[in-house]
Amino acid sequence: MPERGDTIAAGRAEAIFRAFDAKDIAALAALATDDVRLQIGNAPVVEGKRAFVDSLEAFVASVASFSHTVTEIWSDRNALIAELSVHYTRLDGQELTLPCCNVFRLRDGLVADYRVYMDINPVYA
Repeated sequence: MPERGDTIAAGRAEAIFRAFDAKDIAALAALATDDVRLQIGNAPVVEGKRAFVDSLEAFVASVASFSHTVTEIWSDRNALIAELSVHYTRLDGQELTLPCCNVFRLRDGLVADYRVYMDINPVYA
């Protein structure tokens, strides 16, 4: 049986990926602090909610679809780590699945720092 902290972490991760898979940028923004920091791979860091929203909107427009399958979650205090597989359908119709690890730092239950560790280059090759 998961401990309470693990259950809360799993629920938070589920909410993030459910909103992401639904392409619900407003819901993702509601889960983030106003000064949220986003780092996707080696792309430039994005800071602030407006830049966060703009970055996510650009990403969503750059692929036909995607879905996240969480395989493991770890949490400690205000950190949440999710190991997952991400299935993409590219704009040209090609499908692929990539491994990924996301690290979230939470503040007052909201995402203050969102880091994505993956090689996303195959999605755009």
